[in-house]
Amino acid sequence: MCHSDVDHMHGIVHTPWGGAYPSIAGHEIVGRIDALADGAGSRWGVEVGQRVAVRESVPLPGGIRVYGHDFGIDERSGLFGGFADYMELLPETLLEPLPEDIPAAELTVWEPLAIAIRWATAVKPGDSVAILGPGHLGLASIVAARAAGAERIFITGTPADALRLDAARKLGVEEAIDISATDPVERIGELTGDGVHVVIDAASASTATVTQGMQMARRGGTVVIGGLKDRKPVEGFISDWIPMRQLHLHAGFPGDHVKTSVELIRQGKVPTADLLGEVVTVDGFGDALRLLARELPGRDAIRLALTLTEGK
Repeated sequence: MCHSDVDHMHGIVHTPWGGAYPSIAGHEIVGRIDALADGAGSRWGVEVGQRVAVRESVPLPGGIRVYGHDFGIDERSGLFGGFADYMELLPETLLEPLPEDIPAAELTVWEPLAIAIRWATAVKPGDSVAILGPGHLGLASIVAARAAGAERIFITGTPADALRLDAARKLGVEEAIDISATDPVERIGELTGDGVHVVIDAASASTATVTQGMQMARRGGTVVIGGLKDRKPVEGFISDWIPMRQLHLHAGFPGDHVKTSVELIRQGKVPTADLLGEVVTVDGFGDALRLLARELPGRDAIRLALTLTEGK
């Protein structure tokens, strides 16, 4: 489950390809092949019963569409999202076989990890990295940055992120910074001297991290704007920082990183159990959405996975 699912359930769809509502949500998908049309198994390289990751982006004539966001319930079967017992796969769908020795709920991390790998493309061996926001994408960015060769990794969060900051420490960051107790820009300066090579802004909704990230990056550094800000304007944005400090701003980097994500999982380089969080069933779906929206006082989870088939 993803924060964008909360918006989706309220009719707000973030994809650039228009979106559809009402539709079945769910785009971080792990499932088993239940049936195959003639020739589909050989084309996809899979067989009935096999566990696969379903890539949410479907390259169709006229443009890309996204499972869980861009297909309405009145189109064909309407079963084009992961939050259903069965899902229809279009011929253009891309699949990746997944390991059988890891629980399905843990394997759903393949999708945020693939995004995090794209964000971490800017990271070079020996770099220092600051990750802003310890959500499921921020935590996945720790794994991605380390896989890219980062030598020093820092992460920031709020008091409400205490559980997530603890998870980041378990994942081996050099320091997890509570921004209510420490000015994150000053602290990064103290730790590095001249700022980090790469900032990955993985925070959703908060715009403050955009300006924080631009101040944390060293001269010539890169700031990757990853987390969506709900279309809010950025207060205090000073564009002069970009030319005067030769900053590079990115929204991520091109390329397909799903295979890399799955391969890292296969190689045992992804602590899938540590990144699991909570697993819910349909009966707990409403509370899960409220948990994603931070509307349940005293409760938090580093990640949420919805299971419909008892983890099969």
